[in-house]
This record gives sequence, structure tokens and C-alpha cells, in this order.
Amino acid sequence: PDKATILRWLADKKKADFREQYVYAREMQADALFDEALEIADDASGDWASDKDGKKVVDHENIQRSRLRVDTRKWAAGKMAPKKYGDKLDLGGSIGLRWEDALKDLK
Repeated sequence: PDKATILRWLADKKKADFREQYVYAREMQADALFDEALEIADDASGDWASDKDGKKVVDHENIQRSRLRVDTRKWAAGKMAPKKYGDKLDLGGSIGLRWEDALKDLK
């Protein structure tokens, strides 16, 4: 089905089972993207090239493209499955703790 049909099915309140399957499929897609990112990161086959004299030189363009491919897949996986692949912020601290009270605890 085309994109419009999928969006219509997702909006249809009678298609709860389709929505559940869609969410599951997106989670599986995020897993696949993450696996691809690992494969790209581990593949060093294009990191070296030969110059005009036949000497091996680092292929910086290939390395940067690989980095972009990995970062794009990590970003997409984080959007599709944020609890599993999203960035986690740990702000720490305690709500309501005053600095004066914290200093007392240090003494």
C-alpha cells in the first residue's frame, strides 16, 4: 500500500491491531538500522586507497561517509525506538534540595 493508505489505517480507530503491528515493525526497523550501523563501523575495507605511486594512503572521504552513515542510522533508530536507542539525559540532583542543606551534609 502507498503512504497515504498506511496513514489512513493508522488514523482509523477500528484498526488498533494494525497500529500495534506498525509499532512493532518500526521497532524491528530500528534494530535493523542499529545492526547496520555496527556493520558499517566495523568495516574498514574502504579506509585505505592507493595514490598515484601505488602507496597506501588513508581515504578520509570514505571514513567521513561511513561516519555519516553510522550517525544517520543511530539518529533514525533513536527516533523510531527512543527508549531503546535514544539519548538518555541523567540530570541528577534532587528536587527541592537547597545548597545550604547540601553544605551542611558535607560538614
